[in-house]
Amino acid sequence: MKIKAVSFDMDGTLIRNTDSVRYLCMLNNKLKELEGIQGRENDGSISWIEADYLKAKLIKGLELEAIKDNFAKIIQLIQNIDKVLSFLKQRQIGSVLITAGPTQVADILGKKFGFDNVYGSEYEVKNHKFTGKIITHLGDDGKLNCLTDYCIKSGISLEHCVAVGDSESDIAIFGKCGRSIAINYSDALTGKASEYIITDDLFEVTDILESWLAE
Repeated sequence: MKIKAVSFDMDGTLIRNTDSVRYLCMLNNKLKELEGIQGRENDGSISWIEADYLKAKLIKGLELEAIKDNFAKIIQLIQNIDKVLSFLKQRQIGSVLITAGPTQVADILGKKFGFDNVYGSEYEVKNHKFTGKIITHLGDDGKLNCLTDYCIKSGISLEHCVAVGDSESDIAIFGKCGRSIAINYSDALTGKASEYIITDDLFEVTDILESWLAE
């Protein structure tokens, strides 16, 4: 298989101990309010997208700089992201970070590890503070649309892409990519991916990629 690009989800895939929106709510001392919204999402009374818009209101007033200052102290990442990115660069395979979470958090990871492109939901910031509004939410098909955009700009095909993710929001992109890897995955991805792994070390995906490259 020719692999031209690999896309990675962020929350639950690269970030292991929390999710990006919860991280922002924690910084803004709104975890109690967050739990109330999360409960409604879990019982199905609101969708995960509706929940995201409500959660965004909880981060109103949060200083943009705070998410950078506290990132390394609070966020726990899966091991060896840097080694995986080096593996891809050595083979001239593109790396794309795509998340339905705030692009402001994704950008930190993108710069830290040198992803070729970063996509995320656009949370509004004015005067260096979050306003509590989402300008553009990726939604159900957003990850697929972002990877399609990357492919068009890079002159490659989705069939030469591999998607790596862990949850329901990855189903659409898994369905269109040439191959997919479900990592530390939820039940929603059962039967949706090409390969499945449970691991704390992202470098394990390179064994899978190597086997596909050899086909």
